[in-house]
This record gives sequence, C-alpha cells and structure tokens, in this order.
Amino acid sequence: MKSSKTPLILGGLCLSILVACSPDRSALNWLNKTERHWAKLEKKQPEWAEMLDSTALESQLDFLATALTKGQDWTTQSIDPAVKNKVSTLSNRLQTAQDRLLSQKKDPSVYNLGFRLRELLPPDQPFEMSQLDNLQKHLDQAATYYRQAKQKLQEPAPAQCDSAIAQHISSITYLREELGKKIAESDLPKVMSKQLEYKINRSCLYMKDYLAWCRSMAFEARN
Repeated sequence: MKSSKTPLILGGLCLSILVACSPDRSALNWLNKTERHWAKLEKKQPEWAEMLDSTALESQLDFLATALTKGQDWTTQSIDPAVKNKVSTLSNRLQTAQDRLLSQKKDPSVYNLGFRLRELLPPDQPFEMSQLDNLQKHLDQAATYYRQAKQKLQEPAPAQCDSAIAQHISSITYLREELGKKIAESDLPKVMSKQLEYKINRSCLYMKDYLAWCRSMAFEARN
C-alpha cells in the first residue's frame, strides 16, 4: 500500500524544480555568478588600470561583452521587475567598466607616466625618503608601461594622438625640471640622487619615443 504522503512529496519536488528552473531564479543565479566573477577580475587590476597587459585586457573585455549581451537578453524576458532592475544595475556597472577598458585600445592619452608620477609626488610638496622606493619602482616600469601601451592601442584617433603628444611634452618637462629640482633639493645621498637622475632621464627617453609614435600614428591616420 502506497503511502499517502507520496503525492505530497512528489508535488513538493516538482514545485522545487519549477522554482529552481524559473526565469527569475535563473536570472538571479546568472546575476550572482557574474557579480562574483567580475569582483575577482577587479581584484586583479593593477595599481594603475592602464598597466593591465594586453592578454588580461582582452580576457576582461571578452567577459564583459558576453555578460552585457546576456544581461540585455535577460531584460527583454518576462521576469520579475525587481530582478530585472538588479540585472540592469549590474549591466550599467559592467558597461562603465567596458568603456574604461576600451579606452586603453583607442585613446593614447590614457597612458602618461608623467601624470602618474605627479600624482605620487605633488609639485607643492618636498620629496621624502619614504617615497623613494615607490618612485624608483614606477620609473623602472617606464619601458614596460609604454611597450604595453603600443601593443594595446588600435587605430587611435588623430585628435587623441594630438592630446597625448601635448600631455607628454608637459610631462617630460615635469620630470626633467620640477621632479629633477625636487630630487636635487632633497637630503638624498649623492649616489642615490645620481641614480634617480639616470632613471628619470631614461624614462624621458621612453616617453619621447611614445610621443614620436603618437605623431606617426596621427600622421598615418590623416593621410
């Protein structure tokens, strides 16, 4: 004799399956999974966003393109308005991130070592020994910084190249004059001052090379 509870158990099981497979539940599952994955990617972002290497940049852009397409698909379906609102909110965040990352492929003025160093060492503040390691670390990254920039940029607009050129002329002046003077007026031992002077001049060479590259790209685009 079958138990009288069997229909109730089967009914509850069927209901659970239906709830688990409902569009609302599926959308929420996608939402949570996507949020967690993007949070992991954001934690891997370098200190300066534009230092992301070309492989990582493409990987993140691929993820964002797929997520945004799926998010758009969810918003066209008949799901609970509250769920749809959460999907739209996440999609807006991902769209902002995608726009920011795409600028690394289109806008050469995104890359500016001089601007970054000015943030580290504001002109109106004296140089302190506590800043030495950080300064040297970023000066040592100049070659990688600009090599990656040229690898990632694809058909930048001439106007954006012009902006990058003007910014780098100003940045080179900052490194050689303001930053150089700041170092000279510091209490650094002479050996350290000379070493920093060498690294600053070397960084300026990479910046000048990038400036010339931007000029070449702008010339090619206009002709």
